[in-house]
This record gives sequence, C-alpha cells and structure tokens, in this order.
Amino acid sequence: MFIELDTHFHTVASTHAYSTVKEIAQSAAESGLKGFAMTDHAPSIWDAPHVWHFRNLKVIPDYICGVRVIRGVEANITDFEGNIDMSDFDLEFVDWVVASYHSVVVDNTEKRDCTDSYIRLAKNNPCVDVIGHAGDPHYPFDMEKAFKVFKEYEKYVEINESALLHKKGSMELNAEMLRICKKLSVPVVVNTDGHYCDLVGRVPCAEKLIEETGFPKELVANSCADRIFEHIRTKHADFI
Repeated sequence: MFIELDTHFHTVASTHAYSTVKEIAQSAAESGLKGFAMTDHAPSIWDAPHVWHFRNLKVIPDYICGVRVIRGVEANITDFEGNIDMSDFDLEFVDWVVASYHSVVVDNTEKRDCTDSYIRLAKNNPCVDVIGHAGDPHYPFDMEKAFKVFKEYEKYVEINESALLHKKGSMELNAEMLRICKKLSVPVVVNTDGHYCDLVGRVPCAEKLIEETGFPKELVANSCADRIFEHIRTKHADFI
C-alpha cells in the first residue's frame, strides 16, 4: 500500500456511509494497512451522529483485526473565524481531528475569507491535526500564505482521494497544493475520505498525482504509521 494509515474514514455513524468499524478494520487488515482513523462528521452536518457518539468512543478497542483504530472526528469549520463545531470538552474524547469546510455548513467563501479562516484555525486550535480536503474548488485560499502557518503549527494538509475522483477542478488544485507543499517542505496526509469499507487505504489517483508532481514520499506523513502515532502521542500521552 502507498499509505500505512488512512486517517480520514467514515462509519455507519455518518448515515451516508455504509460500513461498521469492524468491517473497515477487516478490510484494512486484508489490505495490509496498519490502522485507520474513524472520523465521523461532527454535529453540524445533518446526518452526523449525536455528540454522545464521540464521548463514548472509549468502548472501541484499540486494535481490531490487528489494525490500530484511531478515535477521531471530522469537525466542521463553522465560520470565517476558523471555529469548529466540537467543544473543548468533546475534543477530549478523540485522538485525531480533521477540520473541513462543508457547503451545508458554510457556503462558498471569498479567497481572503478562507485564507484568514484557515490561518486562525491553525493558530488557535491545537487539537486540529488535519485541514481536510483543502483542495476543494469551492473554498479558494492563498495556499502559500496558509501553508507556512500550517507548517509552523503542525497541521497536515490533506490530499483527498474522494475529492480527486468526484470534484471538478480538484486534480489541478491538489497538484498546485503539492507543488507548494514541496517548495515549503510542508507534510501532507493522503486519505480516502472513504464511506465504504473496501475503499480504505486505496488512493490510486493521489498516488499518481504525487508521482507526477515529484512530491517527496518522505513528506507523506501517513506513509509511515509510526510517524502519525508519534504525532498523536505528543498531544495524548495515553495513546498506546
């Protein structure tokens, strides 16, 4: 596999997804992955689970079918100030946070608004690990300006396989993101944003794009599971 961990994946708790945690773990094990992050939508999305879903993640085993299950969330960026829809209290129950714009929460933004929002988010929320599907054409931003801040505040830029497959213009924007990240030595994570178990870890479009842009494999953080695990341990000492 090109990646050892898929750090953005949805379970049936997000009702537009179709697989249980165990089904995803079984597929991950069969594919040779070392783990995945279950990152169901935070409550601002219509079909998101209740907040109790996140507060009860402790009942999920650390390992299922021999692969590490990372307890996470895909939080929604809710405004142009870079706020998200998970309280500090609720974030204590998760180990991994993807923060993303979704049109049902915040519609298209102006480039300046989105740039400022991403920068505020990076600076003000230490719990956020990944800026989700940043290469979305609906949310243009000054990549070079934002990525410098992401690097300083240790936020990963996501290359999102689902967006590459389904969103017009994403291929070109993600290629530009990779070029700028390479220039600035900003690490990325390559994820499926998958909604069905057999998709876990499968990122052929992203892999091809990385090869075409000459992006260094060593800057793909989740190509090495231990690198992500160590990142999590710096914020959550009890992460095993």
